[in-house]
Amino acid sequence: MEEEEEDAFDTFDVDAAGEPLEATHRNVLTDAEKNIAKTLMESGIRFIEIEGDYLKFSLNPKLTLGIAQTSRGVFLPRLDVSTLRDQIDEGVQQHSEFMGIAIPSIGYLELSIQNNGLYSSSLHGSISKLSPEGVPDCRHSNGDISLPCASVVEGGRRAVRLHIQGSHGGPCLELSGISPAGLLWSTRGRMRPTSMYNAAMSLKVHFPEAMDQQAMENSAKDIISSLIYELDVRNGLRLRTLRWPSKSRISATPREATDTFARYPETKVNSEMSTLFGFAGSVIENPPLSFLSYYQVLEYYFPAAIKRTALRQLGKELSDPRFSRADRDDLLRILKIGERSLNATESSQLRTLLDECVRNERIEIFFNEGNWSDHFSKNGPIQGVGVINSKNTQSPMANQVADRIYKIRNRIVHAKDDPKFEDVPALLPQSEEADALGPDIALARLLASEVILDSQTS
Repeated sequence: MEEEEEDAFDTFDVDAAGEPLEATHRNVLTDAEKNIAKTLMESGIRFIEIEGDYLKFSLNPKLTLGIAQTSRGVFLPRLDVSTLRDQIDEGVQQHSEFMGIAIPSIGYLELSIQNNGLYSSSLHGSISKLSPEGVPDCRHSNGDISLPCASVVEGGRRAVRLHIQGSHGGPCLELSGISPAGLLWSTRGRMRPTSMYNAAMSLKVHFPEAMDQQAMENSAKDIISSLIYELDVRNGLRLRTLRWPSKSRISATPREATDTFARYPETKVNSEMSTLFGFAGSVIENPPLSFLSYYQVLEYYFPAAIKRTALRQLGKELSDPRFSRADRDDLLRILKIGERSLNATESSQLRTLLDECVRNERIEIFFNEGNWSDHFSKNGPIQGVGVINSKNTQSPMANQVADRIYKIRNRIVHAKDDPKFEDVPALLPQSEEADALGPDIALARLLASEVILDSQTS
């Protein structure tokens, strides 16, 4: 196999007649470029072709997780080949949690960053408006060492960089163009830039000395979080780091049976509910937010379900031939029905909603036909939210579902710094548990659609 790969790269060294070509030819790989291509092949990143001043590679297969590769690929400026070789030789490693790299031998971390907003301005434009507080006076500003970053973009214009000197022996921080080793992590960040304004950027953390990778990542985590917070509050720059794509996210995304025929709408749903339901599907990169949007649909119908239950109970009491207006106990039963409807807790309201509006057989089909493995069991990935067991004769399935949905909602919206919540911490957007929420989101989606369906007839 190695000989075949070597032959494939060597074909760039001859012309159609088989005569040797000069290594400087634009359409020929240099020895250094062939060497890099072979090294990247070991990580599954395949060289595709030369496009002008760029080398085009396939995406890192570890990032696609079974998703079909596109012809888009990622690009490495040919000028950055030597820098990439240096980074690889220094021992570049994958960051254990976030999309980025670590080079422990030089105390270096680099994380991919994105604008935290759909309509935000370009990162390049936002960063170019900032300058470091004070005059940097560190080994980077003195020229002793430089941080690797994208040297140029098309047109020969330099990408912007914001370098913040380390404080009290802490690491230096820099926002600048994504370094050549970004090729190892990117699904879109190392796209060929069409201008300096869409060049990909990264956050670099450089410690004064070599460090163990895990110790370095742990030390940098709070610094990075604090920097992102201050850039947001003080400078209006909203950034986010990206976690590695999670296998649990992919496996937890169920596929629904769909129809191939579109029809004139027969379901009457108000614009608020339609917006919430649609929004939940548009924020799949933030599973907790998707879950909460479906929960809000359920929440909207709480009052109607409570009133319906109360009216039915009142109707039974008043229709009872033994009911007497002169009997104090009979009147107190009527009063208690009203009090329960007014003072019901949110968890009991959710139980009532599911009892009133969701067909039991739909819940049974969801669990019987869904390939959920042990997701809803005590061994599932979401902790502290209860289990759902169809064989539990003590609690109806609808109640078990309601209790789990409510507990997940609490873990998402409550982030209390209180020891009594230590066993059930907040469910954060960028976490393994969040990535595993797919089946619970599918369940919340089913419940929301059932409740909307019920509203058509009530």
